[in-house]
Amino acid sequence: MKDNSNFPLRVKRGGCDVTIYAPSEALKYYRISYRVGGKRRQRTFKTLEEAQRETDALLDKLGTGENSVADLSTLDVAMLHTAKRELEEINVRLDRACYEYVQNIKRLGNSSLEEAVSFYIEHNPGRLKDIYVGELAGEFLQAKKEAGVSLYYLRDLRNRIGTFARDLNCRAGELAAEKVAHHFHQLGFKPENHNNQYRVLRTFFRYGQAQGYISESIDLLKAVARKKLRRGNYCIYQPAEFLALLEEADADMLAPLVLLGFCGIRPSEMRRLKWEDIRFNTRTLVLDALSTKTASRRTVPICEAALMWLLPYKGREGRIWARTDDYWSRSLHRLHRQVKVKQQPNALRHSYISYRLTLTGDVNRTALEAGNSPAMIHSHYHALVEDPAMASEWFDVGLEGSENMLRRATG
Repeated sequence: MKDNSNFPLRVKRGGCDVTIYAPSEALKYYRISYRVGGKRRQRTFKTLEEAQRETDALLDKLGTGENSVADLSTLDVAMLHTAKRELEEINVRLDRACYEYVQNIKRLGNSSLEEAVSFYIEHNPGRLKDIYVGELAGEFLQAKKEAGVSLYYLRDLRNRIGTFARDLNCRAGELAAEKVAHHFHQLGFKPENHNNQYRVLRTFFRYGQAQGYISESIDLLKAVARKKLRRGNYCIYQPAEFLALLEEADADMLAPLVLLGFCGIRPSEMRRLKWEDIRFNTRTLVLDALSTKTASRRTVPICEAALMWLLPYKGREGRIWARTDDYWSRSLHRLHRQVKVKQQPNALRHSYISYRLTLTGDVNRTALEAGNSPAMIHSHYHALVEDPAMASEWFDVGLEGSENMLRRATG
């Protein structure tokens, strides 16, 4: 009998192995044993050479996944038939389905394929309501108008969103952060204008998301950064410069200048005011919600000097400034050149806030009268005017020689 002390022989290749068993008293043949699909299989051979040749061939097949149908169990066959039947509905081959499944599972990492598909379906633009940006802009502006925002704010929204809609009039669901960033790049706005455009579009996008036109998972402004504003002191007028403007102004310009410098209203607010908004009996100027930038009603006290300048106009009706916006700008520029006072942007309002804050020492009160936030008042106007005497002088402009002033205003 042959020496069987070296048996069984285990032959391994890669992750597969086959065991060769020597003949025994009960089994007179050489046997090879291996596993396929979790089940143990055996074959018998008359000689060791035959068993070794089959072992080599079998390891080649197992290493490449090339198993014959005979090697498959009944359960394996049933699963193959089920997989094939399911894939026939979408016309995809089994090998292709396996490849795509494995590749995407690798890419997902710890997330499941079901989670990924659910997320895609929820945020797929195809599920969004179909509307073009221009149509959405019109709907948004109508909603703001019905909400009662001020005409000034509505006009600002219309201009800014109109520019955006003309630049990107695609479907709202097709908007992308890269397109929005390109829009800002093309505008090339300076910091304050840039940030205002950012603020308006953020409001616009939120409306689109709430109405189901834009995906809530997309941050369309993620590629746009707000620009840093340099907080410099505003330019203001000296009391003597204000007096020079008032003394040389014609009858049409005088009252608007008084309201700008003594009450701190915005030029846009001034152009919407009516004579009846000046309450001579209570010595207050009342701006209703439709006249203000912030769409909120506010009341501003009229000082003694302002009252003196405005008395000749008592009893008038209609708009305080009845001409066009352009005519006001040209007239104001011409007046500054005439009296040789350097014109500063919005300087009458800035002067009022600065002098008023110094006079009262009350940030909240000044903010309420000016229609600004306390933080804005403190940031831009705190300690801009340090001399209370100069602040008092501003609100007394014209009181000396008031009789001459009254005759000139009516004249």
